[in-house]
Amino acid sequence: MSEHDMRGKIIEVLRPLDAVSVENRCGPGTPDVNYIGGWMELKWLREWPKRPETPVKLDHDLEPQQRAWLRRRRNRGGVAIVMLQCRREWLLFDGIVASDVIGLATRQGLIDAAIRYWPDGLVAEELIAELRALNETKLP
Repeated sequence: MSEHDMRGKIIEVLRPLDAVSVENRCGPGTPDVNYIGGWMELKWLREWPKRPETPVKLDHDLEPQQRAWLRRRRNRGGVAIVMLQCRREWLLFDGIVASDVIGLATRQGLIDAAIRYWPDGLVAEELIAELRALNETKLP
């Protein structure tokens, strides 16, 4: 699996929310997926660190522009989230929380900071329900 495969899976899962893949070289930091109600940045990790106390480093960490974009959108009342996948595990983060912990926290720290954690594979219906709930609570 790769981040490309992850993107395809998320687009398929979020089809009921009219998800589209976004490639925007003009707007640095723009997340990978737009769906009815918000934006999602995707991050993929091949393996967790072997030692539990080791901070998780991604091959493609959140860039400073991505962190700024996520924070700005959330601070203005929008829904901006990050989805991280490692093997069968999927973690969903609020954009502000993700900008604070990704690249710095341990595996357990990431799990604790996540809005939602799926240890045995993403459950499409649960993700859609979570995104709908976020949309209801985050917008002004």
